[in-house]
Amino acid sequence: MSQSLQIDYTLVTYIVVGIFALVGFMRGWWKEAVTTGLLTLLILVVKRPEAAATIFDFIDKLVMTAWQALQRVRETSDLVASALPAEEPPVIDAKRQSIYIIILIVAVIASYFFSKIGLTQTMSAGARLIGALLGAYNGYIVLNLLDWFMRGRLPGAEEVAAAGAPPSEVTFTVKNLPATRTLEQDGVVLLILAGGFLVFLLALVTSIKLGRQQPPLYRAAREKEDQGDKDRRKKG
Repeated sequence: MSQSLQIDYTLVTYIVVGIFALVGFMRGWWKEAVTTGLLTLLILVVKRPEAAATIFDFIDKLVMTAWQALQRVRETSDLVASALPAEEPPVIDAKRQSIYIIILIVAVIASYFFSKIGLTQTMSAGARLIGALLGAYNGYIVLNLLDWFMRGRLPGAEEVAAAGAPPSEVTFTVKNLPATRTLEQDGVVLLILAGGFLVFLLALVTSIKLGRQQPPLYRAAREKEDQGDKDRRKKG
């Protein structure tokens, strides 16, 4: 006996986006912006592999330059030579798209699991609200990436019907699927890439510009404590 379960794609979208928005509210805008950059790079690898290959070729050249500098240091220092055996330099193969996809997926997951590392500042309400918006956006992108990966890689409804459902099997059907996928629209993909890299660049620039110790809308915990002491003294 087989059972059929229906999943409403629209409802799943609302739930996923809501969860990511809540997580973004707790993490703040800066960490969400970093995740946005990783997701944008993942979309670039998936949808524009030729552009991604150019980027990774550039990274490969940087790695080779650093490796050559390290080898020169190794030749002039016996201590470094003993600690660093001579090996072939690491080479990034720009044609191996699957490697980059796996690395970026792991990086996106790690950016959530290690969200407490790196920032010790307290967040203002603005940082949390912007984080919630970016979190909702990231959730929408994650859902569309999953949809893009899953479609065409699972048997379609016609194939399942032709094969027949085995006994005692639970089958899942998804309703309210969008007719056109977001990642199939070239114009939308370009907007996502441009916006994502802009957000990521903004996060990097504002966090290191002029020796800034915290991103905008963040402030150090000590500063918050001092402000609280001043407020208590005024009331006293």
